[in-house]
Amino acid sequence: MNLERASTILKRITRTVAAAAALLALAGCDQQTSDDLKQKAEEARRKVETTAKEAKDAAGRGIEQAKPKVEELIDKTKEAAKDAEPKLQELGDKAKAVTQDALQQGKELTDSAAQKLKEATGDASPAPANATPTP
Repeated sequence: MNLERASTILKRITRTVAAAAALLALAGCDQQTSDDLKQKAEEARRKVETTAKEAKDAAGRGIEQAKPKVEELIDKTKEAAKDAEPKLQELGDKAKAVTQDALQQGKELTDSAAQKLKEATGDASPAPANATPTP
Protein backbone atom coordinates (compact mmCIF):
# COMPACT_ATOMS: atom_id res chain seq x y z
CA MET A 1 0.00 0.00 0.00
CA ASN A 2 1.55 3.29 -0.97
CA LEU A 3 1.62 6.31 1.30
CA GLU A 4 -0.74 8.44 -0.81
CA ARG A 5 -3.44 5.79 -0.69
CA ALA A 6 -2.95 5.34 3.04
CA SER A 7 -3.24 9.08 3.54
CA THR A 8 -6.47 9.20 1.55
CA ILE A 9 -7.92 6.33 3.57
CA LEU A 10 -6.92 8.02 6.83
CA LYS A 11 -8.66 11.22 5.76
CA ARG A 12 -11.86 9.35 4.90
CA ILE A 13 -11.83 7.47 8.18
CA THR A 14 -11.18 10.65 10.14
CA ARG A 15 -14.18 12.29 8.49
CA THR A 16 -16.30 9.24 9.32
CA VAL A 17 -15.21 9.32 12.96
CA ALA A 18 -15.95 13.04 13.17
CA ALA A 19 -19.39 12.53 11.68
CA ALA A 20 -20.09 9.70 14.11
CA ALA A 21 -19.00 11.84 17.05
CA ALA A 22 -21.27 14.66 15.85
CA LEU A 23 -24.19 12.28 15.58
CA LEU A 24 -23.55 11.04 19.11
CA ALA A 25 -23.73 14.55 20.38
CA LEU A 26 -27.17 15.15 18.94
CA ALA A 27 -29.84 15.29 21.56
CA GLY A 28 -32.81 13.02 21.28
CA CYS A 29 -30.95 9.91 20.18
CA ASP A 30 -32.33 6.83 21.76
CA GLN A 31 -30.03 4.47 23.60
CA GLN A 32 -29.95 1.88 20.79
CA THR A 33 -28.90 4.49 18.19
CA SER A 34 -26.32 5.91 20.57
CA ASP A 35 -24.86 2.47 21.20
CA ASP A 36 -24.74 1.73 17.46
CA LEU A 37 -22.94 5.01 16.78
CA LYS A 38 -20.48 4.35 19.60
CA GLN A 39 -19.76 0.93 18.18
CA LYS A 40 -19.25 2.34 14.69
CA ALA A 41 -17.00 5.06 16.07
CA GLU A 42 -14.94 2.43 17.90
CA GLU A 43 -14.68 0.35 14.73
CA ALA A 44 -13.61 3.43 12.78
CA ARG A 45 -10.98 4.24 15.42
CA ARG A 46 -9.58 0.71 15.20
CA LYS A 47 -9.56 0.94 11.44
CA VAL A 48 -7.65 4.24 11.61
CA GLU A 49 -5.10 2.69 13.97
CA THR A 50 -4.70 -0.35 11.73
CA THR A 51 -4.32 1.78 8.61
CA ALA A 52 -1.83 4.07 10.32
CA LYS A 53 0.20 1.05 11.44
CA GLU A 54 0.12 -0.40 7.92
CA ALA A 55 1.27 2.94 6.48
CA LYS A 56 4.09 3.15 9.02
CA ASP A 57 5.13 -0.43 8.26
CA ALA A 58 5.05 0.25 4.51
CA ALA A 59 7.21 3.35 4.97
CA GLY A 60 9.64 1.33 7.10
CA ARG A 61 9.85 -1.38 4.45
CA GLY A 62 10.47 1.27 1.80
CA ILE A 63 13.30 2.71 3.84
CA GLU A 64 14.80 -0.72 4.44
CA GLN A 65 14.61 -1.52 0.72
CA ALA A 66 16.31 1.77 -0.15
CA LYS A 67 19.21 1.35 2.31
CA PRO A 68 21.23 -1.16 0.22
CA LYS A 69 20.94 1.05 -2.86
CA VAL A 70 22.03 4.11 -0.90
CA GLU A 71 24.99 2.21 0.54
CA GLU A 72 25.91 1.01 -2.94
CA LEU A 73 25.82 4.58 -4.29
CA ILE A 74 27.97 5.80 -1.39
CA ASP A 75 30.52 3.06 -2.09
CA LYS A 76 30.57 3.91 -5.80
CA THR A 77 31.08 7.59 -4.99
CA LYS A 78 34.00 6.75 -2.71
CA GLU A 79 35.57 4.55 -5.39
CA ALA A 80 35.16 7.26 -8.02
CA ALA A 81 36.82 9.77 -5.71
CA LYS A 82 39.73 7.36 -5.11
CA ASP A 83 40.08 6.76 -8.85
CA ALA A 84 40.00 10.48 -9.60
CA GLU A 85 42.54 11.47 -6.95
CA PRO A 86 45.72 10.56 -8.91
CA LYS A 87 44.43 12.30 -12.03
CA LEU A 88 43.54 15.39 -10.06
CA GLN A 89 46.99 15.35 -8.45
CA GLU A 90 48.59 15.05 -11.89
CA LEU A 91 46.51 17.96 -13.22
CA GLY A 92 47.47 20.03 -10.20
CA ASP A 93 51.15 19.29 -10.75
CA LYS A 94 50.86 20.23 -14.42
CA ALA A 95 49.07 23.45 -13.55
CA LYS A 96 51.79 24.27 -11.03
CA ALA A 97 54.52 23.61 -13.61
CA VAL A 98 52.76 25.73 -16.24
CA THR A 99 52.36 28.55 -13.74
CA GLN A 100 56.06 28.38 -12.81
CA ASP A 101 57.02 28.42 -16.51
CA ALA A 102 54.77 31.42 -17.14
CA LEU A 103 56.28 33.27 -14.18
CA GLN A 104 59.81 32.49 -15.38
CA GLN A 105 59.03 33.65 -18.91
CA GLY A 106 57.42 36.82 -17.57
CA LYS A 107 60.52 37.50 -15.46
CA GLU A 108 62.81 36.91 -18.42
CA LEU A 109 60.74 39.22 -20.62
CA THR A 110 60.74 41.89 -17.94
CA ASP A 111 64.50 41.58 -17.46
CA SER A 112 65.06 41.70 -21.22
CA ALA A 113 62.84 44.76 -21.61
CA ALA A 114 64.59 46.48 -18.72
CA GLN A 115 68.00 45.68 -20.23
CA LYS A 116 66.97 47.02 -23.64
CA LEU A 117 65.57 50.16 -22.04
CA LYS A 118 68.79 50.61 -20.09
CA GLU A 119 70.85 50.16 -23.24
CA ALA A 120 68.66 52.56 -25.19
CA THR A 121 68.76 55.24 -22.52
CA GLY A 122 72.31 54.58 -21.35
CA ASP A 123 73.89 56.67 -24.12
CA ALA A 124 71.41 59.49 -23.79
CA SER A 125 71.30 59.86 -20.06
CA PRO A 126 70.15 63.31 -19.05
CA ALA A 127 72.67 65.79 -17.73
CA PRO A 128 72.43 66.63 -14.08
CA ALA A 129 70.25 69.66 -13.49
CA ASN A 130 71.92 72.83 -12.19
CA ALA A 131 70.57 74.35 -9.08
CA THR A 132 71.21 77.82 -10.44
CA PRO A 133 69.73 79.00 -13.69
CA THR A 134 72.13 80.14 -16.40
CA PRO A 135 71.81 83.82 -17.45
